[in-house]
Amino acid sequence: MSGVSSHAPVGRGGSDSVGLVVNTYERTYRDVLSPGFFPAIAAQNRRESDEVVALVNNVADRADAQERAEALRAAGEISAYAFVADHLPQALRAARLPARVLRRRPYLLDYGLVMPHVVGTRWLLGWDAETRLPVPTDWLTPSLELLGDDPRVFHTSLGWSVAPGEPGPLGEAVDHVGDFALGWGFSDQLFLLRRADLVGPIWRAFAPAAAVRHAPHPYTFEYRVEAHQRAVRRHRATLTTVRYETNDLSTGVVERDGRSWRDDAERRALLTLEATVVARLPQWVGPRFRR
Repeated sequence: MSGVSSHAPVGRGGSDSVGLVVNTYERTYRDVLSPGFFPAIAAQNRRESDEVVALVNNVADRADAQERAEALRAAGEISAYAFVADHLPQALRAARLPARVLRRRPYLLDYGLVMPHVVGTRWLLGWDAETRLPVPTDWLTPSLELLGDDPRVFHTSLGWSVAPGEPGPLGEAVDHVGDFALGWGFSDQLFLLRRADLVGPIWRAFAPAAAVRHAPHPYTFEYRVEAHQRAVRRHRATLTTVRYETNDLSTGVVERDGRSWRDDAERRALLTLEATVVARLPQWVGPRFRR
Protein backbone atom coordinates (compact mmCIF):
# COMPACT_ATOMS: atom_id res chain seq x y z
CA MET A 1 0.00 0.00 0.00
CA SER A 2 1.38 3.35 -1.00
CA GLY A 3 1.80 6.01 1.63
CA VAL A 4 1.63 8.76 -0.98
CA SER A 5 -1.33 11.11 -0.87
CA SER A 6 -3.46 8.94 -3.16
CA HIS A 7 -3.95 6.52 -0.28
CA ALA A 8 -6.29 3.60 -0.94
CA PRO A 9 -8.09 2.05 2.05
CA VAL A 10 -7.07 -1.51 2.75
CA GLY A 11 -10.68 -2.58 3.28
CA ARG A 12 -10.41 -4.17 6.70
CA GLY A 13 -14.12 -3.98 7.32
CA GLY A 14 -14.54 -6.56 10.08
CA SER A 15 -17.11 -5.95 12.78
CA ASP A 16 -14.55 -4.55 15.21
CA SER A 17 -12.01 -3.09 12.77
CA VAL A 18 -10.92 0.41 13.80
CA GLY A 19 -9.14 2.98 11.68
CA LEU A 20 -7.28 5.73 13.53
CA VAL A 21 -7.08 9.04 11.66
CA VAL A 22 -5.11 11.96 13.09
CA ASN A 23 -5.66 15.28 11.37
CA THR A 24 -2.61 17.53 11.40
CA TYR A 25 -1.71 20.88 9.86
CA GLU A 26 1.03 23.53 9.84
CA ARG A 27 1.16 24.16 13.59
CA THR A 28 1.15 20.48 14.60
CA TYR A 29 2.49 18.32 11.79
CA ARG A 30 6.13 18.29 12.92
CA ASP A 31 5.11 16.77 16.26
CA VAL A 32 2.57 14.36 14.78
CA LEU A 33 4.92 13.12 12.06
CA SER A 34 7.66 12.30 14.54
CA PRO A 35 8.75 8.78 15.55
CA GLY A 36 6.76 7.50 18.51
CA PHE A 37 3.68 9.72 18.19
CA PHE A 38 1.33 7.09 16.78
CA PRO A 39 2.60 4.19 18.94
CA ALA A 40 1.95 6.45 21.94
CA ILE A 41 -1.72 6.73 20.95
CA ALA A 42 -2.01 2.95 20.79
CA ALA A 43 -0.39 2.70 24.22
CA GLN A 44 -2.82 5.25 25.65
CA ASN A 45 -5.78 3.33 24.26
CA ARG A 46 -4.30 -0.03 25.21
CA ARG A 47 -5.33 -1.24 21.79
CA GLU A 48 -3.82 -1.31 18.31
CA SER A 49 -5.82 0.04 15.38
CA ASP A 50 -6.29 -1.95 12.19
CA GLU A 51 -5.34 1.10 10.13
CA VAL A 52 -3.36 4.14 11.22
CA VAL A 53 -3.46 7.18 8.94
CA ALA A 54 -1.85 10.59 9.21
CA LEU A 55 -4.15 13.10 7.49
CA VAL A 56 -2.20 16.21 6.48
CA ASN A 57 -3.89 19.52 5.81
CA ASN A 58 -2.82 23.10 5.10
CA VAL A 59 0.96 22.86 5.42
CA ALA A 60 3.42 25.35 3.96
CA ASP A 61 5.97 22.71 2.91
CA ARG A 62 4.18 19.67 1.53
CA ALA A 63 7.42 17.96 0.55
CA ASP A 64 8.69 18.14 4.12
CA ALA A 65 5.44 16.72 5.50
CA GLN A 66 5.47 13.93 2.93
CA GLU A 67 9.09 13.02 3.72
CA ARG A 68 8.30 12.79 7.44
CA ALA A 69 5.16 10.76 6.81
CA GLU A 70 6.93 8.40 4.43
CA ALA A 71 9.55 7.70 7.07
CA LEU A 72 6.82 6.72 9.55
CA ARG A 73 5.14 4.52 6.98
CA ALA A 74 8.42 2.80 6.15
CA ALA A 75 9.05 2.23 9.85
CA GLY A 76 5.61 0.64 10.25
CA GLU A 77 4.32 3.28 12.66
CA ILE A 78 1.47 4.27 10.31
CA SER A 79 -0.39 2.36 7.62
CA ALA A 80 -0.50 5.32 5.28
CA TYR A 81 -0.73 9.05 5.01
CA ALA A 82 -2.99 11.30 2.96
CA PHE A 83 -3.28 14.94 2.01
CA VAL A 84 -6.72 16.46 2.43
CA ALA A 85 -6.52 18.38 -0.85
CA ASP A 86 -6.09 15.18 -2.86
CA HIS A 87 -9.27 13.55 -1.50
CA LEU A 88 -11.47 16.61 -1.18
CA PRO A 89 -13.19 16.46 -4.60
CA GLN A 90 -14.28 12.86 -3.94
CA ALA A 91 -15.41 13.75 -0.42
CA LEU A 92 -17.48 16.70 -1.63
CA ARG A 93 -19.19 14.51 -4.22
CA ALA A 94 -20.03 11.87 -1.63
CA ALA A 95 -21.34 14.53 0.76
CA ARG A 96 -23.31 16.18 -2.08
CA LEU A 97 -21.84 19.53 -1.18
CA PRO A 98 -20.71 22.21 -3.63
CA ALA A 99 -17.18 23.54 -3.41
CA ARG A 100 -18.54 26.93 -2.34
CA VAL A 101 -19.14 25.61 1.20
CA LEU A 102 -15.36 25.84 1.61
CA ARG A 103 -14.99 29.49 0.67
CA ARG A 104 -15.02 30.61 4.29
CA ARG A 105 -12.33 29.00 6.46
CA PRO A 106 -12.20 25.74 4.49
CA TYR A 107 -9.78 24.11 6.93
CA LEU A 108 -12.48 23.94 9.62
CA LEU A 109 -14.53 21.56 7.48
CA ASP A 110 -12.55 19.91 4.68
CA TYR A 111 -10.57 17.46 6.85
CA GLY A 112 -13.78 16.08 8.39
CA LEU A 113 -15.29 15.45 4.99
CA VAL A 114 -12.15 13.57 3.95
CA MET A 115 -11.61 11.47 7.09
CA PRO A 116 -13.94 8.56 6.19
CA HIS A 117 -12.37 8.30 2.74
CA VAL A 118 -8.83 7.49 3.87
CA VAL A 119 -9.56 4.30 5.83
CA GLY A 120 -11.53 1.19 4.96
CA THR A 121 -12.40 -0.03 8.45
CA ARG A 122 -15.90 -0.31 9.86
CA TRP A 123 -15.14 2.12 12.69
CA LEU A 124 -13.41 5.48 12.48
CA LEU A 125 -11.45 6.83 15.45
CA GLY A 126 -10.87 10.56 15.01
CA TRP A 127 -8.04 11.87 17.15
CA ASP A 128 -6.92 15.48 17.32
CA ALA A 129 -3.19 16.12 17.08
CA GLU A 130 -3.13 17.45 20.66
CA THR A 131 -5.44 14.93 22.34
CA ARG A 132 -3.99 12.62 24.98
CA LEU A 133 -5.19 10.27 27.70
CA PRO A 134 -3.49 11.00 31.03
CA VAL A 135 -4.38 7.50 32.24
CA PRO A 136 -4.01 4.74 29.60
CA THR A 137 -7.33 2.92 29.31
CA ASP A 138 -9.02 0.54 26.89
CA TRP A 139 -12.13 2.62 26.32
CA LEU A 140 -12.62 1.38 22.76
CA THR A 141 -13.88 -2.07 23.75
CA PRO A 142 -16.86 -0.85 25.81
CA SER A 143 -17.50 1.88 23.23
CA LEU A 144 -17.69 -0.61 20.38
CA GLU A 145 -20.04 -2.76 22.41
CA LEU A 146 -22.36 0.18 23.05
CA LEU A 147 -22.26 1.34 19.43
CA GLY A 148 -23.14 -2.16 18.31
CA ASP A 149 -25.96 -2.58 20.84
CA ASP A 150 -27.66 0.83 21.00
CA PRO A 151 -28.85 2.39 17.72
CA ARG A 152 -29.52 5.69 19.51
CA VAL A 153 -25.76 6.30 19.74
CA PHE A 154 -24.08 8.05 16.82
CA HIS A 155 -20.62 8.28 18.38
CA THR A 156 -18.74 7.77 21.61
CA SER A 157 -16.16 9.93 23.32
CA LEU A 158 -14.59 10.52 26.72
CA GLY A 159 -14.95 13.01 29.54
CA TRP A 160 -13.03 16.26 29.37
CA SER A 161 -11.87 19.02 31.66
CA VAL A 162 -14.75 21.39 32.28
CA ALA A 163 -14.20 25.15 32.52
CA PRO A 164 -16.07 27.11 35.20
CA GLY A 165 -19.68 27.63 34.20
CA GLU A 166 -19.73 24.82 31.64
CA PRO A 167 -22.06 21.86 32.26
CA GLY A 168 -19.74 19.07 31.09
CA PRO A 169 -20.95 15.65 29.94
CA LEU A 170 -22.98 14.94 33.07
CA GLY A 171 -24.62 18.35 33.01
CA GLU A 172 -25.52 17.92 29.34
CA ALA A 173 -26.80 14.36 29.74
CA VAL A 174 -30.34 13.53 28.67
CA ASP A 175 -29.97 9.84 29.51
CA HIS A 176 -27.42 7.32 30.81
CA VAL A 177 -26.34 3.81 29.82
CA GLY A 178 -24.07 2.41 32.50
CA ASP A 179 -21.05 4.71 32.73
CA PHE A 180 -21.97 6.50 29.49
CA ALA A 181 -23.76 9.84 29.56
CA LEU A 182 -25.90 10.47 26.48
CA GLY A 183 -26.05 14.00 25.07
CA TRP A 184 -26.17 15.85 21.76
CA GLY A 185 -22.70 17.38 21.42
CA PHE A 186 -19.85 16.62 19.07
CA SER A 187 -16.16 17.53 19.20
CA ASP A 188 -13.43 16.70 16.71
CA GLN A 189 -10.93 16.29 19.55
CA LEU A 190 -11.91 12.65 20.06
CA PHE A 191 -14.67 10.51 18.56
CA LEU A 192 -15.44 6.92 17.57
CA LEU A 193 -18.20 6.20 15.07
CA ARG A 194 -19.23 4.06 12.12
CA ARG A 195 -17.17 5.22 9.18
CA ALA A 196 -20.16 4.81 6.87
CA ASP A 197 -22.13 7.33 8.92
CA LEU A 198 -19.82 10.13 7.72
CA VAL A 199 -19.99 9.12 4.06
CA GLY A 200 -22.99 10.60 2.36
CA PRO A 201 -25.35 13.60 2.49
CA ILE A 202 -25.54 14.26 6.22
CA TRP A 203 -24.07 17.74 6.13
CA ARG A 204 -27.04 20.06 5.58
CA ALA A 205 -29.10 19.41 8.70
CA PHE A 206 -30.95 22.35 10.25
CA ALA A 207 -30.40 22.65 14.01
CA PRO A 208 -30.36 26.12 15.62
CA ALA A 209 -29.28 24.61 18.94
CA ALA A 210 -26.10 23.32 17.31
CA ALA A 211 -25.47 26.70 15.70
CA VAL A 212 -25.59 28.59 18.98
CA ARG A 213 -23.48 25.93 20.65
CA HIS A 214 -20.72 26.36 18.08
CA ALA A 215 -20.84 30.16 17.82
CA PRO A 216 -18.92 32.08 16.59
CA HIS A 217 -18.14 29.69 13.74
CA PRO A 218 -21.22 27.57 12.99
CA TYR A 219 -20.03 26.24 9.63
CA THR A 220 -17.45 23.72 10.80
CA PHE A 221 -17.11 19.95 10.74
CA GLU A 222 -18.11 19.88 14.41
CA TYR A 223 -21.23 21.97 13.87
CA ARG A 224 -22.40 20.00 10.85
CA VAL A 225 -22.04 16.61 12.57
CA GLU A 226 -23.81 17.84 15.70
CA ALA A 227 -26.61 19.34 13.63
CA HIS A 228 -27.08 15.97 11.94
CA GLN A 229 -27.10 14.14 15.25
CA ARG A 230 -29.76 16.47 16.61
CA ALA A 231 -31.84 16.21 13.44
CA VAL A 232 -31.91 12.41 13.52
CA ARG A 233 -31.97 12.23 17.35
CA ARG A 234 -28.80 10.22 17.80
CA HIS A 235 -26.44 10.79 20.70
CA ARG A 236 -22.90 11.33 21.77
CA ALA A 237 -22.19 8.72 24.45
CA THR A 238 -19.48 9.99 26.80
CA LEU A 239 -17.65 7.43 28.92
CA THR A 240 -17.51 9.45 32.11
CA THR A 241 -15.02 7.20 33.91
CA VAL A 242 -12.22 8.09 31.47
CA ARG A 243 -10.97 11.57 30.66
CA TYR A 244 -8.90 13.04 27.86
CA GLU A 245 -6.83 16.21 27.78
CA THR A 246 -5.99 18.61 25.00
CA ASN A 247 -4.11 21.82 24.45
CA ASP A 248 -6.58 24.58 25.30
CA LEU A 249 -5.17 27.54 23.44
CA SER A 250 -5.72 30.99 24.89
CA THR A 251 -7.34 32.23 21.68
CA GLY A 252 -10.05 30.61 19.59
CA VAL A 253 -9.64 29.49 16.01
CA VAL A 254 -11.43 32.53 14.63
CA GLU A 255 -9.11 34.87 16.51
CA ARG A 256 -6.03 33.00 15.29
CA ASP A 257 -7.34 33.08 11.73
CA GLY A 258 -8.30 36.75 11.85
CA ARG A 259 -11.68 37.87 13.17
CA SER A 260 -13.77 40.01 10.80
CA TRP A 261 -16.78 42.30 11.20
CA ARG A 262 -18.86 39.48 9.74
CA ASP A 263 -17.68 37.11 12.48
CA ASP A 264 -18.64 39.62 15.16
CA ALA A 265 -22.07 40.23 13.64
CA GLU A 266 -22.72 36.52 13.28
CA ARG A 267 -21.71 35.82 16.86
CA ARG A 268 -23.96 38.58 18.20
CA ALA A 269 -26.87 37.24 16.17
CA LEU A 270 -26.36 33.69 17.43
CA LEU A 271 -26.05 34.78 21.05
CA THR A 272 -29.25 36.79 20.67
CA LEU A 273 -30.95 33.75 19.16
CA GLU A 274 -29.84 31.64 22.10
CA ALA A 275 -30.96 34.14 24.75
CA THR A 276 -34.29 35.07 23.20
CA VAL A 277 -35.39 31.81 21.59
CA VAL A 278 -33.34 28.65 22.17
CA ALA A 279 -32.93 29.01 25.94
CA ARG A 280 -36.66 29.64 26.39
CA LEU A 281 -38.05 26.75 24.41
CA PRO A 282 -39.67 23.82 26.24
CA GLN A 283 -37.99 20.42 26.20
CA TRP A 284 -40.68 18.89 23.99
CA VAL A 285 -39.57 20.88 20.93
CA GLY A 286 -36.69 18.45 20.52
CA PRO A 287 -32.91 18.65 20.18
CA ARG A 288 -32.86 20.59 16.91
CA PHE A 289 -34.03 23.68 18.79
CA ARG A 290 -33.42 23.00 22.49
CA ARG A 291 -29.94 22.70 23.97
